[in-house]
Amino acid sequence: MSQRPRATIGRRTHRYSPLLSGLVSVLLAVFVLPSALNVPQSNPNQTLEFAPVPPQDDQPPPVETGNVASLSLGSSSDLSGDVVGGAGPGLPPPPPLPEGEGARPVTKRCLGDPPRQTEDPMSPPCVAHFDGDNGGATHTGVTSDEVRLVIFMPGSSGGASSRGLESTPTNTWVDLSEPPEGGDEVVYTRVFRAYQRHFNLRYQTYWRNVHFWIHYDGGGEERTPEHRRAQALEAKQHVDPFAVLGFVGVSSSAYFEALNELGIVSFIGNWTGITGFGQTEAFFRKRPGHAWSYNPSLDNRADLYSSYVCSKVAPYQVSFSGNDDHGQERVFGLLRTVSVTDYAVYGEMIRQRLRDCGMTFAEGTYGAAGSEDDAAAATNIARFRQEGVTTILFTGSDVTHTQAAGGLGWYPEWVLAGDDTSEREFQSRIQHQGAFQYVRGVTVYPAVTDPQDQACVRAYLEVEPDAPMADITGTACQFFHHLRQVFIGIQVAGPRLTPEAMDRGFHAIPAIPSGDPEVPACFYEPGDFTCVKDAQAQWWDPQGQAPGRRGNGCWRMIEQGQRYLAGTWPEGDVEQQRGDAGTDACTTQGPDVT
Repeated sequence: MSQRPRATIGRRTHRYSPLLSGLVSVLLAVFVLPSALNVPQSNPNQTLEFAPVPPQDDQPPPVETGNVASLSLGSSSDLSGDVVGGAGPGLPPPPPLPEGEGARPVTKRCLGDPPRQTEDPMSPPCVAHFDGDNGGATHTGVTSDEVRLVIFMPGSSGGASSRGLESTPTNTWVDLSEPPEGGDEVVYTRVFRAYQRHFNLRYQTYWRNVHFWIHYDGGGEERTPEHRRAQALEAKQHVDPFAVLGFVGVSSSAYFEALNELGIVSFIGNWTGITGFGQTEAFFRKRPGHAWSYNPSLDNRADLYSSYVCSKVAPYQVSFSGNDDHGQERVFGLLRTVSVTDYAVYGEMIRQRLRDCGMTFAEGTYGAAGSEDDAAAATNIARFRQEGVTTILFTGSDVTHTQAAGGLGWYPEWVLAGDDTSEREFQSRIQHQGAFQYVRGVTVYPAVTDPQDQACVRAYLEVEPDAPMADITGTACQFFHHLRQVFIGIQVAGPRLTPEAMDRGFHAIPAIPSGDPEVPACFYEPGDFTCVKDAQAQWWDPQGQAPGRRGNGCWRMIEQGQRYLAGTWPEGDVEQQRGDAGTDACTTQGPDVT
């Protein structure tokens, strides 16, 4: 196959040195964290509680562990010289899970080699004991025995559960330290109540119990920036929290900005298919260390997709369309929404990056994400076909364009930019299957080959062993990663919890690529406040079956879900690494709503 000169993306590429990361963080720990490194210990046999420092050599962690698990936490020795904090030579097995709800825990059951806080490979290294001074009221929302956390949920939204579709209450506060009100709690309340127990029992919170409140948003109200700012003030007045984990959609910026101005840390969650899916890097930098997200920034998502297109699609000829044009030069068309949403910002970022790497393309735009504007789709597809487009660069989330193309019997190549919704099974199954079978895509979803053996499921069943699986895979797993980030932040901050200590702890995580398809690379570069940094490539098989799901259609993982940082995709055309239905396994993406 002949090929044109390789296009290169005009953005930074990510090549990381664990050695450099370790040295920088060690210097930060020495010069910036003197108090954290010299906290007095009332019991010399306990594990030191200072904030984490990355490894000081250039050896990456084992591939089965995540970035956070490779942190080097301080430890002390007992009188025999053995490290306290997990199973090892001369040590007894980890203690059983302690009793109680997590208030003032003094023993944590840590597992693994090296020991981690939980079985989850993305959990931090083990801090099994703490018996020092936690500093008391170190920040708003923090006392000597409590950290207050608000979970902000949008109103009028249903959740899949064992009881069917359960809608959220409106204009309601729920204190999860109070006992359940019979069997009438909505699924989201049940989920967060269970996870409150799990994370408090298993993570090191330095004598403090992390106390959850849920604030259910008001349904039917106009969600203006002014309304969101008023709700942020309400959280301050009602709870005075240290942090808010919010799932509030495209109008979220005003809410989180108001929280940060009040000194409250915000964690921006993504509720798949209901709220928005990201913020820009510029947003997080407005008040550094006060806004965080488990999901990538829109900038990093655009980098991942654009570097894929520029290196694996642009330089090569047509190779996977359903038309009689294989071997021809690719002619590109870009589809993006122009609505004032995070999807529109994402599409514009991709557009600019593709131009930066020298690509030219026809353009088609449409309305709100998920719009059923059949006329716009028909116009875009007809024009693309007339202009000889062979390859459509599709920023999602929309189903009308594949329907329009399939209706004409025209099957170009589609290269889908993941947005956590367009690559869910449910969304993909309502595309025109004749057209959508010619889709290749990029997603930040990790590989899931057994939905009932995920970290989110194991954590839930640990505290609610009789819980219906529909509650867990249908709802709970959407929130687990975001809550885990909150608790990682609390643990790596050390006992004197402040936004600044959390910032230092997060930024001590070494920048190491993932070696496990099920474990994303998670670290924070300077000036960066989002966790996931990599993605996998995949293709849609209309006849495949996603693990644990009913119905046909699944995303098959190229290279079994091998994950790549932006700018590090392997050599060759998009098809070079792709196998077939016999070699590329199906993965499960998004909540179980079947």
